Amino acid sequence: MFPMYETPFSVTVLSSSGIKSIKDIPPGSKIGFGPAGSTSDTYFPKMLETLGVKFERRNGGWSDLGGQLQDGLIDVVAFAAGVPIPAVTQLEVQTEINILEFTEAEQKKIMDAYPVSAFPIKASTYKTLKKDARAVSMWNYAIANCDLPESFVYEATKAVLDNNEKMLTIHKGARTTLAQNWDKNTFIPFHPGAAKYYEEKGFKIPAHLKLK
Repeated sequence: MFPMYETPFSVTVLSSSGIKSIKDIPPGSKIGFGPAGSTSDTYFPKMLETLGVKFERRNGGWSDLGGQLQDGLIDVVAFAAGVPIPAVTQLEVQTEINILEFTEAEQKKIMDAYPVSAFPIKASTYKTLKKDARAVSMWNYAIANCDLPESFVYEATKAVLDNNEKMLTIHKGARTTLAQNWDKNTFIPFHPGAAKYYEEKGFKIPAHLKLK
């Protein structure tokens, strides 16, 4: 139906670990990937494997994993969540951390292999960062059953995208819930009701992105 917001992927370690880059992560490191079956747990292990990282997989809530990192029970936390991540902000207050960015080559390799896009974590996001950190992100979409009536999906899409200011009063993540971001979707067919809305707004939906 429509794009909603981006989920950035970021990596955090304790400064005392000596790890300053993805390639510094020692083989066999215990990495926390968030709740089992989550976006992070689904994609981040594959991404790190693509970059040649050898690890032991751990799961848990973000706050719990942050505590385990601080206590030395795990070595790395691989987050996929909106920034600033409360668990990272809390860690910054309690200890010194490194937020690892991808190199340009690592970023490109992940983008070539998975449905993610480039994402800069702004330096203002965390006090630990001295400059923007290179990362990747995955777009989240509102998805409709193919059998829903065209009129219903059209009105639902219109209600959300024509009222962005009101949406922002509910959640700041709505700043990217905009009609012009339709093109961030490159592979999921748009429901006819959503396609009708976009084309009324002057956006041409390619044939391969229209539901047959």
